[in-house]
Amino acid sequence: MKFFKFTLAIALLPLLAACAGGPNIEATKSMANKGSAFNGALQQEYIALAMAEAEEWDMEDAHYFNNKALAAANGDDVQPQEIKERDITGDARWDLEAARQALRASLLAGSKDYAPKESARAQAMFDCWIQEQEENDNPKDVAACMNGFNEALAKVEGMRPAMEAKAPMKKMMDLPAPYTVYFDFDSFDLSATGAAVIKEAAKAAMEAEAGGLVVTGHTDKAGSDDYNKGLSRARAAAVGNALMAEGIAHDSVKRMDSGEAAPEVMTKDGTKEARNRRVTITFTR
Repeated sequence: MKFFKFTLAIALLPLLAACAGGPNIEATKSMANKGSAFNGALQQEYIALAMAEAEEWDMEDAHYFNNKALAAANGDDVQPQEIKERDITGDARWDLEAARQALRASLLAGSKDYAPKESARAQAMFDCWIQEQEENDNPKDVAACMNGFNEALAKVEGMRPAMEAKAPMKKMMDLPAPYTVYFDFDSFDLSATGAAVIKEAAKAAMEAEAGGLVVTGHTDKAGSDDYNKGLSRARAAAVGNALMAEGIAHDSVKRMDSGEAAPEVMTKDGTKEARNRRVTITFTR
């Protein structure tokens, strides 16, 4: 992504739209947005990305970003791209996964409403980052997208409304016992059973008026320490975001990653063990 070419891309927009195989970005740009302020800002951010890719003759990604701009214009729920949709290898996978989960946590916490432009910028820059990381042929482009994402997300976090203080309860219920969500091997995708456990844990937390939830990711001992640390972080983020989707406040969820260091079942190094591939949910006042 050559960001210094954005201005040139705007000037060349009519020509690019007419190029064989290129998306009709001009038509997308002229569309009235049917959604929220966030959708409107997202439409413009993705148009800019589509234009920049078309100017570089990367028509596949130009179409991809233009289609996301179209969806935003139609008022659809446009999500940041999933890591598995791109060919990402090495430690970059976990850096991107952590960034995506942080972004989704912010969106779930309502940043689309209180910081629509900044949230749209963060989402577009994340998609830019993952696209450039897949190409991985220009470190400056990767850094530009990554820095753009981090700057936008920092602005979003700085605009978060202050939480209202809760009135103290005369008598508190006992805190629920910990809940455990299990995962398939080398996966941080939630199963139907896992989603049901999270729903039950969220309900229990709200009924007991728990002050916070600690979500700790774990892995078995198959794989390297560093890999398992990143995988446990992704599992904790997945469960934390699912809890927020069930109504738990963003600031009430604390994520921790234990990697393979605290197994439920002791095994030899390199051993696969289903009971160790888990996230624990504990409750605090």
